[in-house]
Amino acid sequence: MPGTILKTLAVLVLMAMPAFAADIQISTENTPSHFQTQVLQRYAAALNAEIPEHHFDVVHSARAFSDREVAEAVSSTRVAIAAPGIWHLGQYSSDLNALLLPDFMGLEAQDVRRFVDGTVGEALEDSLETQLNVKVIGKWLDLGPAHIFTRKKVIRRFDDLKGLRIRYAGGDANALRLAALGAEPVLIPWPNVPDALDRGEIDGLLTTSSTVVSASLWEHGLTHVFLSHSYYPFYVPLISGDIWRRLSEPQRKVLTDSWEDMISDGRERAVSHQESSMALLREHGIKITAPSNQERESIRRSLASLQDEMAREIGISNKMLEILAQHGGD
Repeated sequence: MPGTILKTLAVLVLMAMPAFAADIQISTENTPSHFQTQVLQRYAAALNAEIPEHHFDVVHSARAFSDREVAEAVSSTRVAIAAPGIWHLGQYSSDLNALLLPDFMGLEAQDVRRFVDGTVGEALEDSLETQLNVKVIGKWLDLGPAHIFTRKKVIRRFDDLKGLRIRYAGGDANALRLAALGAEPVLIPWPNVPDALDRGEIDGLLTTSSTVVSASLWEHGLTHVFLSHSYYPFYVPLISGDIWRRLSEPQRKVLTDSWEDMISDGRERAVSHQESSMALLREHGIKITAPSNQERESIRRSLASLQDEMAREIGISNKMLEILAQHGGD
């Protein structure tokens, strides 16, 4: 209760202060070693250089909010800026789950970017801004391909997932895909994952190599990764709609231009960090296996046969499915 009162008071002070005096927090649940945190810190530094009347500060390691909560916190001005993953945003706009559907399984970075940088991304941003009091700052930042990491059991084929308790970060389509493969999806916030591994509450998790490295999860029992290429996640940069409207037009331009100036490099950092993280996992004894291309495609087709049913269950609109079909190659 005291923390909630302090946060509320902080928001009221922020809203009452003149524009030239306000601090602006950027929230992430990732640790300082995670490349996403580092990209946000570079963004904050660029903004501080261009907008000296404000101070932009990155609050990492979920010290402000977990990413599952942060979009609503941005919407209600409890924090100014955040970049939650698409897997968290489907709870506010079901259409965001479209990018987690089986059709996207195994796609490379450049293929998925064509979707999110084009008509599909624009429609998803409009949907999100309609549901929340937020403004999307610019292009989405890659996280990288998501795979399945396990504690004890070595996964050599998708069939080996049957009966395993696999943690997922969010996204109803992720849960449905894991369940369709015979696993038991378990939703656990990222800050709680190390303890869940230590206590044996889960057998593994769906995530990326960069994320595993950022928390040294081999120290919590992870021994193996199965290169499932389950989906390709992104972070969506958001700013509070109230704060956006209070900023001057030149300040808004700095926010969007500064993000645009660094997003290409940020995406390259994401890809290179995933690759270097996979190498580091090998160094720490993580065993790596991968299905054959034939098996992965067979599984993708099998899951795709359930896609329409999945889309209906999680509320993806027919309009979004039509946009995906018509404009996916933008």
